[in-house]
Amino acid sequence: MKADWDHLKIVLAISRGGSLTAAATLLVMDQTTVGRRLNALEDELGIALFLRSKSGFDATEAGQIVIENALRIEARLGHMRESLDDMHEGAAGVLRLAGNNWMLQRLAEHVLPQFLSDHPRIELRISGRLPPGPVHSEPTVSLWFDANPHAQDRATPLCSLNYAAYQSKTAPPPATEWVQFQDDVAQGPSFTRQLRQRMNPGAHMRLTATDAQILQGAIRAGMAQGVLPVCIGDRDPALQRVPNSTAIQRVLHFHASDDARRLKRVGLLYDCIAQSIEPIFAGSKIEPMRV
Repeated sequence: MKADWDHLKIVLAISRGGSLTAAATLLVMDQTTVGRRLNALEDELGIALFLRSKSGFDATEAGQIVIENALRIEARLGHMRESLDDMHEGAAGVLRLAGNNWMLQRLAEHVLPQFLSDHPRIELRISGRLPPGPVHSEPTVSLWFDANPHAQDRATPLCSLNYAAYQSKTAPPPATEWVQFQDDVAQGPSFTRQLRQRMNPGAHMRLTATDAQILQGAIRAGMAQGVLPVCIGDRDPALQRVPNSTAIQRVLHFHASDDARRLKRVGLLYDCIAQSIEPIFAGSKIEPMRV
C-alpha cells in the first residue's frame, strides 16, 4: 500500500480545510494536484475516504480511521523534531494546556508569567474545553479532577484540594436549593454524584455549570448554596460556609501522554506547577503528591 506520509498530509489538509481549495492553501499546492492525489489514494485503498457534496468534503468511516492514524503519525514526527531541538537548543515549541477555567486563570496570574519569562521559546495555548478534546499535533497536557485520561494520556495525582459548601451572607437561600458542578463526562463515582447522594431527599438542583466561577456568582447572588474550592469560597467576602458542613477533598490529576512527558517543556511545566501549588490555591490545605 502506498499510503505514505505525503498522501496522509493530503488527507489531513482536506479534513482540516473541508474542501480541495482550502487544502491546497494549507499545503501551498495546486488544487488540481490535491484532488488527483486524493483520487489516487482512494483508488489504491479501494475505498472512499470523503463524501463529496456542495457544502464540502466529509470524512467517511474509513476516512476517520485514516485521519486518526495520520494525526498520531503527525504528532510522533512533531515530537521527534521537538525532542531533537530540545537536545540542542533547550525547551521550545508549542504546548497546549487544558483544565477548568478558574484553575487556568490562577495559573495565568501566579505561575505562567514567570514560567514564560524563564522559557521564552515556549508558546502556551490554553483551553478550558472539557474532555474529550480535539486531537492536535502539538503536545497537550491537562489538569482535571474526575475526568478519566483521554486516548493515550496517563493521569498522575498532583495534589489534594479542599472543597466546602457555601451560601450568600446577605441572602441565604433555602437549605433545599443547590447549584452544582456539571459532570456529564465523568465516569464512575464522581465528585458531584457523591454530593448528590449526601443531599436530603428534598434537595432541588437549580443550576449546574462546568466552572467554579459561574457557581460562585450564582451562590453570591443568593440563588442557592453550593460547593466551591476553599481557595475561592473562603476568599469571597460575600460568602460564608454553610453551617455544620464539612470540607471535602478532591485529587487533582495531571494528564499527559508518555510521548508528551518525554518533552523537556512538558517536564518543566509540570515541575513549575507542582512547586507552585500553594500560591495557585492559596488558603487551601494542600498535600502535594509524589509519583
